[in-house]
Amino acid sequence: MTAPPSPAPAAAEPLRLEFADGLVVCHIFGANGPIPELVPDTLAIAMRTVMKELGPPPAPATLSIHLQPPTPFYKRAKALFHAQALAAQEHDDIRLHPGQDPLKLAFRLGHELSHWITYKQHPARPPLWLDEGLANIMGAAAAEAAARPLKQTVERPLPDKLPGHLYSLEALLHLDAYPRKPAQVGAFYWQAEALVGALRQKLGREAFNDYLAALSVPQPPLWEAPLRERWYFNDADFRWLAEHIRPANRQPSTPPL
Repeated sequence: MTAPPSPAPAAAEPLRLEFADGLVVCHIFGANGPIPELVPDTLAIAMRTVMKELGPPPAPATLSIHLQPPTPFYKRAKALFHAQALAAQEHDDIRLHPGQDPLKLAFRLGHELSHWITYKQHPARPPLWLDEGLANIMGAAAAEAAARPLKQTVERPLPDKLPGHLYSLEALLHLDAYPRKPAQVGAFYWQAEALVGALRQKLGREAFNDYLAALSVPQPPLWEAPLRERWYFNDADFRWLAEHIRPANRQPSTPPL
């Protein structure tokens, strides 16, 4: 008589965390093992950092974070861009490879939390350059926040081959799909972050969040229209913005992946 098959082991219960006085509930699912202590500790830092800058979701929300096992190097190398290989957000789910470096993990979490909170606040989502540029800024801020208690420094060198693959301002603004070549990917993320950073510097946090909302609609206006009509940008202001997406005019800002 053949013995009946053994029942499959029950999946481990996710770790449940709450933020913003219970407004945000987060479930962390492990990857074939216990959840590293580094993950909830770093998530708390990243969540505080991003919500301080962008605000909380407009209503109670639940986020699931699924930790992934390490990806073979050859698969990472073939990915369209690093974020796709190491972290990704879709609706109320984030999947990421946590790794062992708290600063890199903080960047990945900050980046994806920016996408998630933007999605919760503005389901139509902003243009690609605005969404990814803001996410890189939030990732960098989370990494800096994680570095302070560790007395570490966030290293962000320029992307490889950046000078030969820079986009013009108009080309950057009209991208509606991710570049495929690694050097173009690096230039896109660097320049998107530079442009969004300059806008935040010029507008201030609250006005920038209003600008983000203005462009996060199903049929957004031209990117410069709200800047001219509401915040009285002139041609000199737009030339100033264009200068900020050139490496000679801005500090290096590649994510610490």
